[in-house]
Order: sequence, then C-alpha cells, then structure tokens
Amino acid sequence: MITIRPGDSGDITAVLGLFDRAVEWLVARGQTGQWGDEPWTGNAKREALVERLAASGGLRVAVMDGKVVGAVSLGVAPDYVAPATVSELYVEALVTDRRHKGAGIGTALLRTGREEGIAQGVSRLRVDCWAGAEGELVRYYESQGFTRDTEFVVADHPRGPWHGQVLVQPL
Repeated sequence: MITIRPGDSGDITAVLGLFDRAVEWLVARGQTGQWGDEPWTGNAKREALVERLAASGGLRVAVMDGKVVGAVSLGVAPDYVAPATVSELYVEALVTDRRHKGAGIGTALLRTGREEGIAQGVSRLRVDCWAGAEGELVRYYESQGFTRDTEFVVADHPRGPWHGQVLVQPL
C-alpha cells in the first residue's frame, strides 16, 4: 500500500537516495543523458536542489512499508521552459525507487499532483522531461494522461545539449 504525505527536510537523505538509485539504474542501461552517471549524494549542486525542493512546500513523498519509495515536487516551471500562459502546477521533479517498478508509485504521485492542482483551481498540470532514450520517458508521461507540448534544448547543460520535452495535462 502506498501512502503520500508532504515531504520536508527530514526526507532529504531519502530523496537523494532515490535519485542515486535512479542514476545507478540509468547507468546500467547506458542512459547517462538524463541525470548523468554520478550519484546525487555528495554533489553540492544537486544536494542544494533537493534541499530547495524539501523547503518549497511542494514536496510529496510516497511511502511503502515505512520507507520513502518515491517523490514529486510541485511548483513552478524552471527558467528553461516557456512561462505559463494559464494557471498551472508544475511537476518540478519526479523520482521513484526502481526496486518497486510497476507498483504504481509514479502514478500515485502524479495523481496527487492532479488532485492538488484541481483543489488549487489551476487549469493544468505541466512537466518536462528528458527526451532521449528514444522518447521512453515522454511515452511514460503520455501513458499518465499528458500530451506533448513543446520540445526544447538546454544548450549550456554541463554534459552538452540536453534535449527535453514539455508535456501538459488539462485539469
């Protein structure tokens, strides 16, 4: 059984661990384009990002058997994405524990985002993701009810041009 609760600074280590395991899983698949090939733990910039997400008020964590198995951060679009033209809630980050693949963790976290967006009266939920690996992640978001909006490239990304896709879900 998955429960979703607000996250806070007490969840930083667990969320960093989720990202670390996700990177390990991606590296094993030869997919370093999304989040690189180094753990988030010990990387000052990435640790600061997770700390910001935890302090933002928009972090939600999924818990199974008393352990954090996923996290979503709901907030505003990053600078590299076109500003919102309607009211929205933005999925700033989504990560799940690959050891529980298929358990519906991502689905539950995105459902929470939709429910919170509806409760706030916003028009849509929006997310961006890495468009590499032949669009595998893009197709995941489409399976969750999102539709493709715009493509973009972060030209000054540390690992070279980073190709992304913005997806939208009306609420």
